[in-house]
Amino acid sequence: MKAIFEDNTFENFYPFTLNHASFEIRVGTKTLLNKFVNLESDKKIILVVRDILKDVIEERYPFAIVNPEKIPRDYEEIHLGKELDETSLFQFSGFGNDAYNIDSKSIPSESSAIINSDRINISESAKVCAGVILDASEGQIIIDDNSLLDIGALVKGPAYIGRNTIVNPGAKLHDVAIGPYCKVGGEIEHTTFQGFSNKQHDGYLGNSFIGEWVNLGANTNNSDLKNNYSRINVRIGNNNIDAGMFAGCLIGDYSKTGISTMINTGTYIGLGCNVFGAGFQNKYIPNFSWGANGDKTDYTKFMKTLKIVKSRRDRVITPAEAELLKLLHQE
Repeated sequence: MKAIFEDNTFENFYPFTLNHASFEIRVGTKTLLNKFVNLESDKKIILVVRDILKDVIEERYPFAIVNPEKIPRDYEEIHLGKELDETSLFQFSGFGNDAYNIDSKSIPSESSAIINSDRINISESAKVCAGVILDASEGQIIIDDNSLLDIGALVKGPAYIGRNTIVNPGAKLHDVAIGPYCKVGGEIEHTTFQGFSNKQHDGYLGNSFIGEWVNLGANTNNSDLKNNYSRINVRIGNNNIDAGMFAGCLIGDYSKTGISTMINTGTYIGLGCNVFGAGFQNKYIPNFSWGANGDKTDYTKFMKTLKIVKSRRDRVITPAEAELLKLLHQE
C-alpha cells in the first residue's frame, strides 16, 4: 500500500504537468506511477495532487483515493519531490534506462533485418512488415501489443513502440519511447511521445517531449543543437533553465503544428496551441496560442475540434477534463 505525493516540483515539468500529475510522465515503457506501483494488482493507492487536478485524477484512476484528509500509518509514502532530481521534461526524452519483457514473440517478415535478436521483444499481436530493420546493438527494442511497423521502417534501439501504435513506411527511429495509440513517421530520435499523438509525415524531431493528443503537420522540423554548439536556455513557465547542448521542444497536450513548421532550438509550446506561419516560431508559446501574433484560440471551437480528435481514438472528453481545460483557458 503506497501513497504517492506529487509535491511542489510539478512546475519543472510544464507543459505536460499543466493538466497531468507529475507521476503520469512517461519514462520508457511506463509512466512514473507504473514504476512505483503495479496498477494491475495494487488497488490500494493514495494519490496526493494539486487541488486543480483532483477531479481529473479521480476520473483517470477511479480505484485510487485522491487527496484524503489523512494518510493511514500503514501506507508507504513516496514523495516525487525527493525522487525526481530532473529539472525538466528534457531529461525524460527518449527511452532511458528500462527493462520490459513481453511474454511471447511474433515472427517478423522473412525480408526483415534483425540485429541482436536477444534484445528484441515483439508482442505476438504486433506486426512487423517487409523490409523493416530492427537494430538492438545499442539498446533493447520493445514492440508492444497490436502495434504495426510498416514496410521499410528502421528502428535502432533503445526503443519502445507502444500498444496500438503505427510506425509509417520508411520511418527512422532511434532512442524513442512512443506511447500508445500514436502514428509516427519521418526521423525521430531521443524523443518521448506520451501517447495518442501523431507525427505521420517526413520531418525531423529530436531531443523532445510530446504530450497527448498532439498533431505535427507534414514536414514539421525542430532544431535541437545550436550552430555554435553553446548551451541552450529554455523558458519553462516563469523560470529559465539550462537544458545543456541538446534540447529540442516541449509540446503540451492538444497542440498542433501546420505544414512545414520550423521549431527553434529549446522551444516551449504550451497546451492547446495552434502553431503555424513562415519562418522559425517563437521559442516560448503560451497556452492556447493561435499563430504567432498573440491571438488566442477560441475555447468553443477548440472543444469542438477536440471532440472530433478524441472520437477518432474512441475516446471522449470527460466532465472533469472539460472543466480543467476551461479553467486553464481562462488564465
